[in-house]
Amino acid sequence: MTRAFHLQPLSLAVLCLLVPVTVRAQAPPEMGWLGVSIADVNEELAERLGSIFGPAAGTGVQVVEVLKGGPAEAAGLERGDVIVRVDAQPIWDVRQLQRTVRAQPIHRRVVLSVLRERSRVSVPVTVGPMPLAARAQLAGERLGFVVREVEDAAADRSPAPMRVVIAFVTPDSPASRAGLQPRDAIVRVNDQPVQGLEAFARAVWLSPKTAVLVVERRGAPAPISVTLEFPG
Repeated sequence: MTRAFHLQPLSLAVLCLLVPVTVRAQAPPEMGWLGVSIADVNEELAERLGSIFGPAAGTGVQVVEVLKGGPAEAAGLERGDVIVRVDAQPIWDVRQLQRTVRAQPIHRRVVLSVLRERSRVSVPVTVGPMPLAARAQLAGERLGFVVREVEDAAADRSPAPMRVVIAFVTPDSPASRAGLQPRDAIVRVNDQPVQGLEAFARAVWLSPKTAVLVVERRGAPAPISVTLEFPG
């Protein structure tokens, strides 16, 4: 499928039409969250697991970090654990575990089957709601960039409003091909004003097939409009 992208400076006449509108109350979808950083099992680890637990034990997802205050920490999951099953669902790789957990109802109790050192362990864990910052990052990842929230230093009121700034653009992504750059500040998504991560996440998740971003770029004479098509 051919993806079309549009990048042009906005004239002052066009800017006058971008009047603030009321953001709909609908929030980004709630998604399940464990509170861990994870990685696929590499070849070396697969061989070690196979030698301890048998040839069928060379797959799964390794816990790289357990985030403080998250469901995984409360459940006793440990760094280095290898998750091989969620309830009755075998786990093969990172993407499958992410999809499985995100699809779980919030506050549902699941049992993780874990390989820990030389033991098989069952770890009951209550799925928590994905934090706002994580949902915002996930929204950006759909288009190929990572965002962060910063205070608007130019604001003349206190507390200063928050801005959403692009921190990283993934090569050969919709964002990269459209010309987005690190340090671009996202001010609107599909004509919805963006002041902070919550507004950004809501606007992106409510986008149908395309997202029209208005960004401010240092050195640019006017804001820039970028049209991105979500990957199929």
